[in-house]
Amino acid sequence: MVLYKLFLIYRLNAIKFCVGKSLGFSEKMHMKTAIALVLALGILALGARAQAALYAATSAGGPGELYIINPANGATITDVGPTNDGLSQNYPITGLAVNPINGLLYGSTGNAIAGTEARLVLINPATAQVTVVGSFNAGPTNTGGTPATMADIAFDSAGNLFGVGSIGGPQLYSINTATGQATVIGSTGLTSTTGGGLAIGPGSVFNGTPTSTRFGTYDSGSGVYTNIANPTKPVGGAYAALAYDGGTLYGLDLGPGPGLITHLVTIDPATGAVTDLGQSVAALDSIAFTTIPEPATSAMLVLPGIIALTRTRRR
Repeated sequence: MVLYKLFLIYRLNAIKFCVGKSLGFSEKMHMKTAIALVLALGILALGARAQAALYAATSAGGPGELYIINPANGATITDVGPTNDGLSQNYPITGLAVNPINGLLYGSTGNAIAGTEARLVLINPATAQVTVVGSFNAGPTNTGGTPATMADIAFDSAGNLFGVGSIGGPQLYSINTATGQATVIGSTGLTSTTGGGLAIGPGSVFNGTPTSTRFGTYDSGSGVYTNIANPTKPVGGAYAALAYDGGTLYGLDLGPGPGLITHLVTIDPATGAVTDLGQSVAALDSIAFTTIPEPATSAMLVLPGIIALTRTRRR
């Protein structure tokens, strides 16, 4: 930061002369214009260093709570609040995904609270308030009649939403973001879900953890699952959630009850090798990175206004 400030001071004199001189400004206006342009360039530089926010939410048989956690070590940055609707009804969240087209944060709900199960919801990332989109109506149910929800959800780069079923096997589903309707794509040949993490990475590779002993890929056209490795798990249990940040694949290892300890990890998409980053919030069941705006956008919008303002004052 010290070097960066020195650089800005150095550039101040250069911009003061070059820009002001070319536009015919007075010496006083040279300084005003230079300061404004340097501030704009500073905003651009800070934007270039911005990090994506990592959202996480709880379920694992309990209530839903939205957090922002540190992607370097899993520690809590912000407890955003309970994932409640406008009537204070809570929704446990088993999956999170950000639509890359419009930036909206979606969630899939768990089966722990009657009347909230197996739904697609929108979540306000600033307040954690939930708006229900609709039921998945995936088809399978357990012996008690509980409907299948999505163990995890993920968007592809075109804004298409997919999920992995929690009951009837870890099958791959496509999900209508307007209604919540889930449609099975095909069978994995697996009969039970333990974990059920899903993430879609560069090249539209669908990575999944359908059971506690499996990490691999789904074929997005047929739903066929291909195993890569049995990933190590720092706290046992299974990988309940996966999420990409650029080319880096993150995983959330959810340990067994009653502790429901979680650890954030990175996973090598090619080999399944795991790097443990640290312990996170108990009972987390879902993670998703926000979409990063193009760093230059803000500065490019600001600069024309600065030039126009200085020209106006000059008249």
